[in-house]
Parts: sequence; C-alpha cells; structure tokens
Amino acid sequence: MTKRRLSLSLLATLGIAAMSSGAAIAEDFPDRSIDVIVAYNPGGGTDVAARTIEPYIEKYLGEDLVIINKPGAGGEVGFSLLAAGKKDGYTMGFINLPAMYSYSYERDTSYSPKSFTGVANLVYDPGVIVVRSDSKLKTLQDLVDYGKNKPGALPIGTSGSVGSSEHIAILGVEAATGAKFNHVPFGATAPLRTALLGGHIQVAAFNLSEADEYVEDGSMRLLGVMSEERSPMSPDTPTFREQGVDVISGSSRGLAVPAGTDPKIVAILSAAVEKAVNDPEYLAKAKSAGVPVHYLGGSDYDAFLTNVSKSLDAAWAATPWSK
Repeated sequence: MTKRRLSLSLLATLGIAAMSSGAAIAEDFPDRSIDVIVAYNPGGGTDVAARTIEPYIEKYLGEDLVIINKPGAGGEVGFSLLAAGKKDGYTMGFINLPAMYSYSYERDTSYSPKSFTGVANLVYDPGVIVVRSDSKLKTLQDLVDYGKNKPGALPIGTSGSVGSSEHIAILGVEAATGAKFNHVPFGATAPLRTALLGGHIQVAAFNLSEADEYVEDGSMRLLGVMSEERSPMSPDTPTFREQGVDVISGSSRGLAVPAGTDPKIVAILSAAVEKAVNDPEYLAKAKSAGVPVHYLGGSDYDAFLTNVSKSLDAAWAATPWSK
C-alpha cells in the first residue's frame, strides 16, 4: 500500500472513530449535572421562571440542573458566557428576547444571534408600564400628556439597559404619540421596583409577571399591558392598543445552548423541556408563581427567533435606540 493510500485509510478510520465517539456521547447524555446560566439577578422574572421549571426538567432529564446567576450589563454578561460555553450540552442558559439580540445593534457584543442554538421557549411576558398606587398619573393618556407637555422631563425606569425590550417599547410609545420621556435603565427588576415603591422614580416599565403581586397587594397600578389582547393575568387592565397607543412589546424567555452543540444532544434537551412544560404539576406551580407559560419548540422556536431578528432590523431602521 502506498503512503498516500495508507494516509487516506488512516484518516477514514479516524473519521469513523470520531463519528462513533460523538454518537456514543450523545447516547450517554447526560451523565452529570448541567449548568444553566441566568443572565439576571435572583428574584427577577427570568430567575423565577428558571427555578420554577428546574425540578421538572430534572425529572425528565434524569440529572440535576445548576442555576447560575450571572447578571451585568442588562444581561449581556450572562449571554456572553453562554455563547462562549462548551458545546457539549452541559452549558445551557436562558436567552431573553428581544434584549439579547438588540444589544448587538448599538454596541459590539461578544456574541451574535448565530452564537446560539435554541432548545425551547418557555415564557412570553408582556410589557407593562406601572406607577405607584398613589400616583397622580391615573391612565396611560395622563402619561402621554405629561410627555407631550413637558418633553423629556419625566423619567421612566426600565429593568434592562439601552436596547432592552422595555426601552424599545418606550421608544415605540414616543413614536406613536409624539411624547418624549427620559429613559433611566436600572439593569435589573429588583432595584427598579425598590426605587418605584420608595418614590425615587415615578414610572417604571418591566414585565407583567414582575408587577403582578404588587398590583394585587395594591402598592402599584398598571397603566396598560403591551399585548395584542388582554392578559389572563390581569383581565381588567386594558391593552395599549385599546387606549389608542399602538405598541405591542414583551419579553420571551427560552433555553438555548452554544451554537455547534450536537443536534442529538439538543434534541434530548428539547424533549425533556417539552415534557416538563406539559407536566400538570409544573403548570399549576407556574400559575401560582405568576409565570406566563408560552411554549415553543423545534421549528416553531426557530421561526420565532428568526422573526424577532427581522423585526429588530425594522425597528432599528426606524428608531435607532442608541440615540
């Protein structure tokens, strides 16, 4: 046998061995605990969603999940860690859209939409604007009028940073009404809620699940929900559209792994998540915890991720949020 034929034969053998090894790894997956990165502080909507479903994914996966909170830069720190993780299925994380994608429009990030492979979407949480229950701003129209009469004078706090879903929603309200507000990013929900309840800021924008219990106890009042239809979590609260402001916004929370992870491993994770999301006990716990479950898997989730990216392209062209 010539050296060339020997080399080709050896390469072919090595290739078959590598393929067999990869298949074995996928078949044995998982055989240890899996890290799950949450890019926000404990107590926020993403953290609550993660810890609510954690035991049910463990139930169907057969291994422990280790939730790791990595807050910073409105979630960018955690998203970057996920993108840089090993492609072996043992690093998974929550991706929050549109915020995760939108940051890459106005600043350099160490990841792009192509850095992740989706496992499944778990939550869709509509955006809201809230005030303290004793606020003089009683309606969304009161807020709009203030923003028109005193442009830029009223601060509105958000739980993210520049480019977060809440910030983009505020820009949408400005574009739809001609009002102008002063965006104040807090980077996390907990300090924003504290500032609002303490009277340090008059208006806040975050997600409905993060406001629900405070509305229930009477300490906050919703001015509107940014969904197409009224939310079952707050059926008496009108949508923005009902009040003449055509803005729909919210945050999706799904699970993803670093791009390049073996599709067989992704399929194993996806199957476990689908079973967990449909577990009656989980659904009861999610309802009790105020987690607005909205499951998307497989091609549906892929299409959703693509559509979010396209809609952000259009939004950026119309109203760049770095300005």
